[in-house]
Amino acid sequence: MQTTEKLHPEAIGLDKKSDLEILTILYEGQIEAAKCVSESMASLEAGAKAMADAVLMGNKLVYAAAGSSGLQGMADGLELTPTFGIPISQIKILRAGGIQDMSQPKGNMEDNKLAAISDAEIIEPGDCVICLAASGNTTYPSVIMKIAKKVGATTIGIANNPDTELLVGSDIPVLLLTPPEVVAGSTRLGAGTAQKIALNTMSTYMGILLGHVMDGQMVNLIANNAKLFKRSEKIVMNITGCNTKIAKDALTEAKGAVKLAILLASGAKSIITAQNILESKDQNLRLAIERVKLEKLNSQ
Repeated sequence: MQTTEKLHPEAIGLDKKSDLEILTILYEGQIEAAKCVSESMASLEAGAKAMADAVLMGNKLVYAAAGSSGLQGMADGLELTPTFGIPISQIKILRAGGIQDMSQPKGNMEDNKLAAISDAEIIEPGDCVICLAASGNTTYPSVIMKIAKKVGATTIGIANNPDTELLVGSDIPVLLLTPPEVVAGSTRLGAGTAQKIALNTMSTYMGILLGHVMDGQMVNLIANNAKLFKRSEKIVMNITGCNTKIAKDALTEAKGAVKLAILLASGAKSIITAQNILESKDQNLRLAIERVKLEKLNSQ
């Protein structure tokens, strides 16, 4: 029997326990599940590098899953544009049953092989395809993974049970060996928590590798509303040491593009100069700042 389907040691009589006992058992189940992610760091590192390579080459990140795992994949993928500035055209979410109307559960769609084959048509060579399923054997992501490998995409398989299709068949297997669920088989609990942590860890490291995080700050933001403009001001000031006026002026000139604003505040002569330097350094801000400072020094 798969671990995700086994009965939790404290499940017997759960519904007869006190409110505090029930809540504590549920909470501790989440904590124990979260701990298992620490055993998968090497796989998450490899996954993050594969994701970064795909983005850098202009290829896509494709998330493929069903049910609760599909929600985890969707949540991760849709945050990559506002957090790291990755073009939405490079992010695709494939979820059994689609993502347009999720108000009605479509559990039967996870076994629909034809839907998986149709959805996988968007996958191209060089893409990075992240397939998730707590069981590790769900038809929808398993079929998509096989197609992805055939067309020359890199595949990352994330599952909560060992020796399953997503792990055996993927280029980069990520096993999250979570304990049995407090409510047996309800993988939105511990398994879902571990998946979310793994995805957060992997995609954030990808952002760091791409040079979109510097000193723990989101530097590839586009400040297109008042909240983000205020946050971006602080980022520009923190990284360059400039005052508020210089930060505001730089952001205004850069039309809200934080990286460009930072380079302007660091001494870049113009937007064009800042853009060229960023491109020459593959969008890595730290390297670009060093180049701006060197050019400024040489011109003195």
